[in-house]
Parts: sequence; C-alpha cells; structure tokens
Amino acid sequence: MEKIKENLKRHMEELCLRIGTRHTGSAGEKLAADYLEKVFKEYGYETRREEYPTTGWEFESFELVNVTQQRAVPAAAPCFFSNAADIEGKLLWLTTADVKHLEDFPVQGRLCMVECWSAMNNVMGRNKIAEVLDSMGAAGAIFISNIHTSFAPSTKIQRSPFLKTLAACVVAQEGAYDIARHRDDTYRLVIKARCFENISCNVIASRPGKTGATGVFGAHYDTAPLTQGAGDNASGTAIVLELARLLKDEPTEMKIEFAQFSAEEYIPEFLPLGSEDYVKRHGNEDIKWLINFDDFGILIGEPYIKVNLMEKLPPFTSKRFEVRKAVSQDGDDKSFYHAGIPTIWYFDSNPFYTLHTEKDSLDTIDYDKMTAAVIDSVDVFRQIGGAK
Repeated sequence: MEKIKENLKRHMEELCLRIGTRHTGSAGEKLAADYLEKVFKEYGYETRREEYPTTGWEFESFELVNVTQQRAVPAAAPCFFSNAADIEGKLLWLTTADVKHLEDFPVQGRLCMVECWSAMNNVMGRNKIAEVLDSMGAAGAIFISNIHTSFAPSTKIQRSPFLKTLAACVVAQEGAYDIARHRDDTYRLVIKARCFENISCNVIASRPGKTGATGVFGAHYDTAPLTQGAGDNASGTAIVLELARLLKDEPTEMKIEFAQFSAEEYIPEFLPLGSEDYVKRHGNEDIKWLINFDDFGILIGEPYIKVNLMEKLPPFTSKRFEVRKAVSQDGDDKSFYHAGIPTIWYFDSNPFYTLHTEKDSLDTIDYDKMTAAVIDSVDVFRQIGGAK
C-alpha cells in the first residue's frame, strides 16, 4: 500500500505543481500528455496518442478594477475562452428578466454586469447569454459564480468557445457584493488572452487480449483554467497510471486500455470531446465497460461508486465503497453511456465543491482514499472481466 501511495503522490505533484493548469491549448496540456506517455512507456506498454481538434485558450493576464475606488474587484477571474479586451466605463446592469429581451438594451460597446444565474446543469444558458451579447456587439460581460465554492470564482462558469470579440469574466460572492455596493462606479476590465485552433489528444496505453472484448480504465487529465485541478482531475489521472503499473501482468483474456482523455472540461455542446473521440474511433469494438475516475480523493467527502447500465455488467461488489445506480451522466461516462457501454465511476461527493476554482489544490487531497480506490478497482476488475 505504501508503494501505491508513494506513486500516487509523485504523479499528483508532477501534474499539479510542476505542470499546473492543463486546459485545452495550454502548455500544461501538452506537458501532461508527454508525462503520461512517458510513464506508460516506462511501465512497458504500447502507447499511442489519438488527436482531435479543439479550441485552445492562451492566457497572459487579467484585471477587473473599480476605477472610482482605485482598487481591484475581489474574487474575480477571467472566463474560459474569453477574448482579449481593455474596457473602461459604467456598467450596464442586466437582471434575469432583462436577458430575456436583450434587444431592448443598448449593449453595444458596453461592459455588462449579468445579475442572473442558473442551475448546475445549465452552463449552456450562460454560454447562450454570452453568445447573444457577443452578437450584439457588447464589449464585455461579468458573470456570477454561483455553483462552486463562494470563496473563489469558477473559471468555467461560462465557457463558450464560439465568442468572436466578447471578453468575459466572473466574480464569486465577495466580488459580486462588492460590485453591487458600487454599481454606479466606473470599472475597467483588462484581459490579455487569445483563442486559437488547437489539437488535443487522448493518451492511451494498451495491452492485447485474446477474446476480442475490451475493458477501459479512464480519466481526464485536462483542467479548468488557472487551477491545479487536483481533485478534478489529477487524482483520477494518477489512479489510472497506478492501475496500469499494477495490472501490467494481471492474468486476463480481455484487452485492457488505460485511456487518459483531454477536453473533458471543454464541453461546448453535448459530449466531452476526448471521450467522445475515443468512442467514435472504437465504437465498433466490443467495449464491455469503462471504469472512470473523476473528482475523487477529497479530504472531506463521501466516496462512492455510481454505475450506469448496471444490467449489462456481471454482478460485482465493493469492499470499500457504496455502489449506487447513477441517475445522470456528467463526465466522460456520458460518451460511453450514449454508446450503450456500461460505466463504473469512482466519485467523491463533497460539501465545498471547490472544483474549477483555485481552491482545487493538492492540500485538499486524501492519498489514503486514493490508495483505497486503486485497490478496490483492481478487485472490481477481477470480478467483471479480470482473471480467468
């Protein structure tokens, strides 16, 4: 167990500290892919990269300043895929009712404070608001981060990759109230960033089988911008690497693939691009299941296993975690589920929901819990398609 924990910690420190943010198009995304390929090859695996187009985002700097008060707005950050801008002026305040008929408002060239929010499953609603403002010539938009920790803004609360010129940023609770108290002041938004055509890749280690059936262990290695992405999802990435080491010589007749996906945090339309690409390429193969690791290993959290299409799996039990029937698909499991492939997701429900913020850092990680997931998933694998 100590060897497992030591390896997990080594991978986590590499991904979170030495590489850092790994959003699509970043230097970190490429460095992480190189690291994953290197480790897989060190373990003796045939390793490949499968590429697909994405929109990349390069970020240099950000500031949102209350010019009247001569200070920065607290708890503020740029939004994923924001365009560059240097805007100064009074805010155009838009409520939930206002955004339903934006054609009635003089948004052109304005910095808009969007005082509305939507449920967790409606990021597309915020994307749509941004896209409409963009089409109407608004210069910038400030969104409220309401679904993650209130202490730090989510950098992907709005994340449309289709904006032409609009600059977008986000404020958490402290910043939102600060702006509300000074809504008549003058503000300046400066973002140095650019979007560009990018090629992302899945990094896949494979060991052949005899039966034609395939089992997939998966995790996404990309992050929201400007975050270490420790729980989301360096933890899952590290677990898959360690499983590759432990299962290298495991007796099994099925083919095993260890798939590290990128572009899960992207989600512009329906399916995460990395896992969607994998399923499109390999959908004609006999994929029996995906064991997915995402948002797992948090110090304060309730770990469990959520299963889609359980009726298609052989019976299995976990000695360490509760097994639940999934009620929705929220990550890379979604791509497999919509292809009719069962998924087993090791997940950690936690009360603070720090993912997609700067608070998702190494100091929130429980290596004992991660070690337990490695050991448990090996046992589950042996029940559903392992040793013969």
